[in-house]
Amino acid sequence: MTEPSPNDNQHNPSPSDLEKTDMKQIQAVDVGASILNGTVDQLQVQDGEDRSVLRKIDLYLLPILAFTYMIQFLDKSCISYAALWGMKTDAHLVNDQYSWLTTIFYLGYMAGEFPINFLFQKFDIARTCGIFIILWGIVLLCMTAGHDFPGLATARLFLGILEAGVSPCFVLLTAMFYRRSEQPLRTSIWFSMNGVANILGGLIAYGIGHINSALPAWKYPFVIFGSVTILWGVFFVIITPSNPTKARWLSAREKEVATLRVLQNETGIDNKSFKMEQVKEALLDVRFWLINLLCLANTIPNGAVSAFAPLIVNGLGFSKLHSTLLGMPSGASQVLGLWISGYLASRFNGIRHFLMIGGLLVALLGGVLIFVLPDSNRIGRLLGYYLLVGFSATFVISLTLLQSNVAGRTKKTIFTSAFFVSYCVGNLIGPQLFFEREAPRYQSGFASMIVCFAVQIIIVSVMYVINARENKRRDRLDVNASENDQTAVVSAGLSDVTDVQNLHFRYVL
Repeated sequence: MTEPSPNDNQHNPSPSDLEKTDMKQIQAVDVGASILNGTVDQLQVQDGEDRSVLRKIDLYLLPILAFTYMIQFLDKSCISYAALWGMKTDAHLVNDQYSWLTTIFYLGYMAGEFPINFLFQKFDIARTCGIFIILWGIVLLCMTAGHDFPGLATARLFLGILEAGVSPCFVLLTAMFYRRSEQPLRTSIWFSMNGVANILGGLIAYGIGHINSALPAWKYPFVIFGSVTILWGVFFVIITPSNPTKARWLSAREKEVATLRVLQNETGIDNKSFKMEQVKEALLDVRFWLINLLCLANTIPNGAVSAFAPLIVNGLGFSKLHSTLLGMPSGASQVLGLWISGYLASRFNGIRHFLMIGGLLVALLGGVLIFVLPDSNRIGRLLGYYLLVGFSATFVISLTLLQSNVAGRTKKTIFTSAFFVSYCVGNLIGPQLFFEREAPRYQSGFASMIVCFAVQIIIVSVMYVINARENKRRDRLDVNASENDQTAVVSAGLSDVTDVQNLHFRYVL
């Protein structure tokens, strides 16, 4: 059998093509093979080794992802704290200019998404991401020099461009280090740092409100968060690995075990060849359009809540200081909800779509409470605000579907990039539906949330039916004869075939 050329982008080798191939030949196909020695059927992982390596990955990698994500959320949302402490007045922001400061961030994010994801495939993912972290910290510091709308808007645009790579990077890193069954809990943990940031940001904003100095209070969030971000970016570049083969805190054997663990996902580890046939397949895959529509409907409410959280609570009738503190339980409930849903998704098979619908029902209830209850019922409307975070569980589990249900490195790049472009579009739309003239109830904004939650329930239901039917079809084809064959499984993980091409692949439900 003639092996394909390593540089041939017109052909994806099938698992059967690779079963007897020496690892040196496979190395040109997939980065993960560079750490393996001998032939694939000589490599076995003992349960003790498996658990030990997983604990080590959790100990070293997971805190890095979690802390970075917390910093990112603080950096992009500190503008809401600045608004609370006088930025609107000092920068002479009028009409909808504050809303546009949120919107322009996501315009930059959207513009940077595809170029940055292309760089991630061509260059070292972690180092590239670390450089962007340092740069956005510098931009955040520059916001202290913004004294009018054009200056602040320019800084927010570049902040969006530079932050565009963090979430896609973490989606890819989680897929490269964890099995499919392990990904929901770990993704929920690092994403839940949004909630931790909500709590921490509220405390910091409360403290800033008591500062008396020559520097206006609204500039302190940019100074504090920007400085921390730059220092952390340097640390990120030094310590974060791009895949198991580059983890300096793993021994040679542990790198082999870490690589073999994720090969069983059959989604590949890393591949430097950009393949146009996988781009075409992605665009023709109905799952591509469904998950993008889901992301769009999910992030319209997210954009509004991220930009207006302190102002929403303030509009319920609470003081500015109390608003910063009352926003903190929302972060705590988000963390709790994400950890519970992530644990359940990792512990039990076939329930991810049902968990997504459950989160949407909770958020739907919250939106309805805020929308229908009178102004006099402050506690009921505040409870509705806390329930809104249910849609976060849906978003996080949809990220795990990107990790688990898309195979082929280029196809995953297209899926991930498009998903976060949809994320940007939704976050662009959301703040624009909160009209200044409707403050403090923002009827149009909350009505749009209710519609978005209902639409998402329909989309998730359709996704479940499509994936379940395809799994049953593949079961009937009886292509699982070699399901327990270690050689076949590892070869499939190294071959960079897509989920459509590999009939042995099963979609996570």
